[in-house]
Amino acid sequence: PYTTLFRSPHTTASFGAELRPLHRVRIVESLMTDRLHGASSAGSSLTLSLPGFTQPTAALLAGSIANTYNQQQVDVFFDLTPKLVLRSGYRAVWGEASEAILPVAGLASAATGNLRRDVYIGGITYRPKQKLSFSTDVEAASSTGTYFRTSLYNYQKYRAQARYELTKSLNLSADFSLLNNHNPQPGINYDYLASQESLSLTWSPAAGKFFDLQGSYSRSSLHSDIGYLAPQDLSQQDSLYRQNAHTATAMLNIKLPHTANFTPKLMAGGSFFISSGTRPTSYYQPMVKMSLPVGKKLSWFAEWRYYDYGEALYLYEGFRTQVVTAGVRITR
Repeated sequence: PYTTLFRSPHTTASFGAELRPLHRVRIVESLMTDRLHGASSAGSSLTLSLPGFTQPTAALLAGSIANTYNQQQVDVFFDLTPKLVLRSGYRAVWGEASEAILPVAGLASAATGNLRRDVYIGGITYRPKQKLSFSTDVEAASSTGTYFRTSLYNYQKYRAQARYELTKSLNLSADFSLLNNHNPQPGINYDYLASQESLSLTWSPAAGKFFDLQGSYSRSSLHSDIGYLAPQDLSQQDSLYRQNAHTATAMLNIKLPHTANFTPKLMAGGSFFISSGTRPTSYYQPMVKMSLPVGKKLSWFAEWRYYDYGEALYLYEGFRTQVVTAGVRITR
């Protein structure tokens, strides 16, 4: 016979408050805690029979996992002018994680980890005109413990956004983000740098009466460097990864000539991804979709999608396929 028992209580709580000590000052406080504790046990009783004797055997295996995550954050917003808002804040993150397996058998029987991070936050929001706005956010953090080798440790994060309503039908936006992370722990020496710049537009003349267009383009780069032990001889090695990528997406929605009750729609567009560096990759996904109402509660649709994936250094992982879908949609 074989029996098992598993228990996993999970408790989460959060608290938030907002204070306005002055007319132009807001203080936002938040606190969150999450606790997970899992325990399991398995028992078995078997009878080993060999020529000449019979031996009963029993085994008991028990395991537990516990994880605690806490986060406390305070933000202060100051309306310097009606068009300019300043933000300053602080976030504390701490927690513990442990797991154990009994009876003890080898290095993997027990493990513990501690998490502690202090994050300092700043930001600016500027709206010089009703149709134009700028915003930027900055985070700088230092840690004394983390769970994983590739987790955020000592990092700086930047993000800037701009929005401009060129006309009532045309909106432009730009976005920039950068993350610089460093873990100086001996044997890890992890450096990670990622940045991305993107530009997007939305064009909807006559409030989308005839067509609307959405498009975006982004350029990104990633640099990663971390130490590891080679499994052959446990010697210290460096893992280097580099990537420069371009991503674009466009979608055109057209409302075809229609009657008072029926409006056929055509959607066409797609996306692509091209990267160079350690693992050059290309991916293309064009699509066309047609929707044709044939009644007040009945419509017909058809869709075509094409997938093209390839890697210059791993040709066996590449594939090309297309999918055609057609159907009828009934609404009540």
